[in-house]
Amino acid sequence: MDKIDAKILEILKRNARTKYVKIAQAVGLTEGAVRRRIKELIKQGVIKRSTIETTVELEGIVLVKTEPTHTREATAAIGKIANRVFETSGDYDIAALIQAYTIDELNRKIDEIRRLPPVLSTNTLVKLKE
Repeated sequence: MDKIDAKILEILKRNARTKYVKIAQAVGLTEGAVRRRIKELIKQGVIKRSTIETTVELEGIVLVKTEPTHTREATAAIGKIANRVFETSGDYDIAALIQAYTIDELNRKIDEIRRLPPVLSTNTLVKLKE
């Protein structure tokens, strides 16, 4: 790996979807040469994967009351729907963090939790701002 490969990696780390033509212009090579270098970096295991990072649009916390003897069962089932699940003390037995890209997706997940047999009631808090 040389300085040009390092520069290519730097560009791809900032934006894995950068076009080969744009990378080529930045490093002073042809598009074909950049393509070959990236293929070789993948073959060598230097580039392991390309990812896309996103931010969720909505977050909600669903507070859940369960049948007292079925809290663990409910926690396991909710864990398949929510991003994070906590057993809690107080008025509610479980708190579940749900992240969603749309209000429809958020509502669908909340409805899934409400339909679980051990769930007696829920109270949902939607994050408005940080």
